Amino acid sequence: MVWNLLVGGAAVSLVNFAIHGVMTAVIVVATRHTARVTSESRMFVRLAALLTITMVTLMCTHVIEIAVWASYYAVSGLVVKGAGLFEFAFENYTALGYGDALPPEEARLIGPITSLNGVLLIGWSVAIIFEVMRMAELQFGHRRS
Repeated sequence: MVWNLLVGGAAVSLVNFAIHGVMTAVIVVATRHTARVTSESRMFVRLAALLTITMVTLMCTHVIEIAVWASYYAVSGLVVKGAGLFEFAFENYTALGYGDALPPEEARLIGPITSLNGVLLIGWSVAIIFEVMRMAELQFGHRRS
């Protein structure tokens, strides 16, 4: 069972990395478009729009990735005591782990695998947020000089 969890965990992680990669590209395109259509005199509005687009897209992306984990749990026949599969996926993805939801003994590695994937993707999202802010700052500074 450990082999199935590691292989399944790797497959789901790769799917989620692909989802995050696509959504990163969407954010880049959307923020560049937003930067072009907002005037220089409205820098506050532009920055708010860029960050709002980024944050909403990332939140939706994370929920989709959590749903991918919950779907994997359902397909693999995982039964969790104390929580539904989506709740269990959410707790593990965010590395929150209340400790109230437990998978069967033979599937105990699924939580840490899910958490590792979530932590990596959340870190990637933080990098995207800072890059959007840096790009906005560079654009504003370039136009002022």
